Amino acid sequence: MTISSVNHTSRAGTYGSGNSAADLSEQFMKLLVAQMQNQDPTNPMDNNQLTSQLAQFNTAAGVEKLNSSMGGVQAMMAQLGSMSAASWVGRGILIEGDPKVTFGASPFNDGGVTGSDNFSFLLAGDAETVTVTLTDAEGNAYTAELKDVKSGVKTYNLDDLQNFQPEPGPPQDRDYTLTFDTKNTEGEKVEISGLIQEQVTGVTMTANGAVLHLLNRDPIAMGDVVVIQQ
Repeated sequence: MTISSVNHTSRAGTYGSGNSAADLSEQFMKLLVAQMQNQDPTNPMDNNQLTSQLAQFNTAAGVEKLNSSMGGVQAMMAQLGSMSAASWVGRGILIEGDPKVTFGASPFNDGGVTGSDNFSFLLAGDAETVTVTLTDAEGNAYTAELKDVKSGVKTYNLDDLQNFQPEPGPPQDRDYTLTFDTKNTEGEKVEISGLIQEQVTGVTMTANGAVLHLLNRDPIAMGDVVVIQQ
């Protein structure tokens, strides 16, 4: 059944130009009435085709309503996420980055990235060996190892490191930046990311979600947070 050509010139201006399911359905019904009024009695409309087209319009209307509902749900979820992020203010978090450590120091409780002899990383799979490289401000590098490390977020102390090279190991009167390498039992590399501690000092709500302001670094998105600490 071809209905778009019926009275196209004389009635086109009355059908509207909307593209929504409701507009298209209204246009279809007007064209259907025109078709019925002008149909050839010896060749009437095909009922099966009419039913099929009506079903398609109903489906389009249902999809449009569903999309509208999903948009509302997404907006509500974004608002809830922003409200949740506001409760992070003052809390510590772990984000990806190269940790900094100091031998014999005590961890800060204010989110600082230095002054601690603890360090953390995120390991994608089990590793037979994690090689830790400690580099000071002058570029002097020292390596040490951790053995049989399971996947996940791990926190260690500098005292946990073994087999320092070159011996006797790094001097204990300076800060070091840590980088990591890995090997599993098959000798293959395992993905690893260093983690640094920060503190959330504020939250900005944007159209793309909450942005977290940090004590010592540039703002980040909520999705960049690896661990939320107490």
